[in-house]
Amino acid sequence: MARASDLTPDEAASVLGVPRDAELPEVERAYRRLARELHPDRYAGRPVDEAAAAAARFVQVARAHEVLLAAAADRAATSDRSVAEPVPAEGFSRPPRPLPRFSWWLFGTWALILVIGALLSTATGPILTPLDVWGRLGLLVAFALATALTRRRWVWWTTLALLLLSGVAVIASTTVIGLLGLGFMAVASVGLAVQAGLVRFPEQ
Repeated sequence: MARASDLTPDEAASVLGVPRDAELPEVERAYRRLARELHPDRYAGRPVDEAAAAAARFVQVARAHEVLLAAAADRAATSDRSVAEPVPAEGFSRPPRPLPRFSWWLFGTWALILVIGALLSTATGPILTPLDVWGRLGLLVAFALATALTRRRWVWWTTLALLLLSGVAVIASTTVIGLLGLGFMAVASVGLAVQAGLVRFPEQ
């Protein structure tokens, strides 16, 4: 007689009278029904050969039950793995990188450089004093700081436009200090945008 390990799932299913891929409840119902029918207690007092055949059949049913339980467990494990580890689809793109954590220390450093640059830029002898100072440098400082705080792309583009306007104003009344101030403000503005995650370098 075949041992449990020698029974294939197809043979075990045939012994219990269930489909090969039967679910656990169906396997259990079939096993309990056959176990009740073939239990040795029911064959007490019957001919020896009839009782022996029933006992052998009872053992075979128990072994088939073990094989189908193991097969069902394997199917469940395979299903769990496929759900937990989905295969990436063709052309799957990486999820977007999270925004960098905000650092007040870094923000304060860039803000200080920005203000120093703005103060140096006043040495150009503003073309429209004091409107030029507040309309150009004040707005530039405000938008550059807002870039890091709001992380809005349109705020960053406005900062770039104000930087360009400041560049034109500095060049129109060229002084070394004014150009130095513009350089400070440009570096600080880019640094604030990098902190906000709006500008990334290729290696990031």
